[in-house]
Amino acid sequence: MDALISCLVVEHTRRSLAAALIIAFVGSYLAISLVGRVRSLPLVHSWLWLLLAGIVGGMTIWCTHFAAMLGYRLDQPHAYDPVLTFLSLGAAIATTTLGMLIVCSGGKTLLVEAGGAVFGLGIALMHFIGMAGFDVPGRFVWSADYVVASLVLGAIIGVVSSSAANRIPGRWNQALATALVVLAIFAVHMVSLAGLTVVPDGTIHFPGDGLQPQTMTFFAAQAAGMVIVLGLGLLMLDAKNRKIVSSQLHRASAHDALTGLPNRRTLIEELQRMLEESQSDTSFAVGFLDIKGFKEINVVHGNAAGDFILGIIAQKIVGVLPGDAFVARAGNDEFAVLLRGYRHRQDVLKVCRRVMSEIAQPLEWQGKRIEIILHGGCALFPGDGRIADELVARVDAALQRAKRGKAGTLAFYDEALDHGERQMNALALDMRRALEDGEFRLYYQQQHLTDDRSIFGFEVLLRWFHKDLGLIPPDDFIPLAERTGFIVTLGEWVLREACMDAVHWKQPYQVGVNVAPQQLADLHFPEKVGDILRESGLPADRLELEFTESGIVENVHRAHETFARLRALGVKIAMDDFGTGYSSLATLQQFPFHKIKVDRSFVSGLPHDTLSAAIVRSTVIISESLGLRVLAEGVETEEQLEFLRREGCPRAQGYYFGKPKPRAEIEAIVTDEGAFGGPARDPGRSPVQSR
Repeated sequence: MDALISCLVVEHTRRSLAAALIIAFVGSYLAISLVGRVRSLPLVHSWLWLLLAGIVGGMTIWCTHFAAMLGYRLDQPHAYDPVLTFLSLGAAIATTTLGMLIVCSGGKTLLVEAGGAVFGLGIALMHFIGMAGFDVPGRFVWSADYVVASLVLGAIIGVVSSSAANRIPGRWNQALATALVVLAIFAVHMVSLAGLTVVPDGTIHFPGDGLQPQTMTFFAAQAAGMVIVLGLGLLMLDAKNRKIVSSQLHRASAHDALTGLPNRRTLIEELQRMLEESQSDTSFAVGFLDIKGFKEINVVHGNAAGDFILGIIAQKIVGVLPGDAFVARAGNDEFAVLLRGYRHRQDVLKVCRRVMSEIAQPLEWQGKRIEIILHGGCALFPGDGRIADELVARVDAALQRAKRGKAGTLAFYDEALDHGERQMNALALDMRRALEDGEFRLYYQQQHLTDDRSIFGFEVLLRWFHKDLGLIPPDDFIPLAERTGFIVTLGEWVLREACMDAVHWKQPYQVGVNVAPQQLADLHFPEKVGDILRESGLPADRLELEFTESGIVENVHRAHETFARLRALGVKIAMDDFGTGYSSLATLQQFPFHKIKVDRSFVSGLPHDTLSAAIVRSTVIISESLGLRVLAEGVETEEQLEFLRREGCPRAQGYYFGKPKPRAEIEAIVTDEGAFGGPARDPGRSPVQSR
């Protein structure tokens, strides 16, 4: 210990130690900040940034060492061998880059700590190569104990610093990691030099033609400046790029990618802004325009035709309307219009008729004529409503009535005619309050293997216990939530609650959560899923997100990107209600599904209905050929279960196994070995399926 204190206080000048300390702190912080950026970059760019971060980190170690050595008090003349001196710089950069590479490729495994150990040992390697190039007319006598101690300290502190940077949450992890890296550099330097004795030896030839201290001061200063300029420059460039990307993401999240129009969320925000700025004489109209038979157009002519039509219609609406009108894509086949200054229905009717007349002209697609017909619904502020949700709900009520009329109908909200819709809209408005008041509850329906009937997972179902109306069926409130856009908020709440529940189960059962088409259309949906998984601590491979085929068809472009990002998280993806959509086989081949769920409408006819039996058999064969898992929904009888088992369908759920239960009633199951005495498991293929 005395030797260490002497090395620190006596054998080094305070000025050199202060300079080394500043270089170490600044350079280490910059290097750690750069490594933090690497994890969020695409693979192509991450390699370049990793190399640059390694250069900054390696040069920091090198500069710190030689800044301290320039103040090393030694009576004998000394110089620096140029080859070994710059070889030590290369060693520092190489080992730092290697350590960072191991850390960045390690995820949350022990490779994080392994990379830290490589980094710590790299500090020692650089130090001893540099000392080998320190020429003096004497011999170096090293204490083995101090040398080993410096190596061990470098490795251990490197491990701890890497763990701190990558495992400790919060804002202070980088500061802590920086301090630990500085400690590692100084520990290796000081502890090793504390065990060094320079014995003068006149028989040793001292060439004296190496790099002189003045020259090394110049090189060290230049390298330190390069570290700061390069590190700060890269961070500033990264910050600028992130700002640009953030702006692009904000625009993408606020606009529809296909038409370039604002999306439904932006529509609600604009409507809210107009309401907040409204005065006593303010008036405006809100209208929804719906394309009649748009899904059929997609089926007959393909999604490309549907995309083409949406783009043309968007252009025509914008071209016909006044310049101060606000146009948005409110849904898959629905456009919204805000007309400022319109007070009378007759004026609104003229504008909407002009739009509908322009769009009614047939479009040409690959030599075929496609007829476009619109339905429209309108409401006026302030007469038909004074808050955003109320206005949107009443416009939607008018649109639903228009869709029940003849082609091309344009309807205004009418309190008397829209009484039924008004009641449903009142219910829709009540959903926000219900969520805050805890009226929504999760129920869980167990999923079983058909061979031994053991449980392997649960599907999450939502129930609404209204304070006045009692239990409201999902078939009533889910469509309302989808029509008003509240399904995005509600769906996120369900996902968060389900993950929070499942992480506390003692058995690692899978948990399946349904995803609405509007959630799939949300650009930030994968990020929300990732955030929820991190908050809850639920392993990603235990979460299965279920998408309906109709929802996928409505958002084909978004679905490709979203599914890829979800798979990258490790989340499993299932197609719900298989067989009820428009192009199931094409969809299965196009998207990376983990599982398909046979719709209950096909299971209900088993085993006697020949068509249902044929569909189920075909589905099992398809799943086997594509390497997918298959589950049958709606199993209610022993005969149905036996048919599924015999035909090679390894998974099932339904009332036969039990009705959906609240979380309290499944507690005994999720903390035990599983129902029917079987363990929780879900093999890739059961023995039955492999026949």
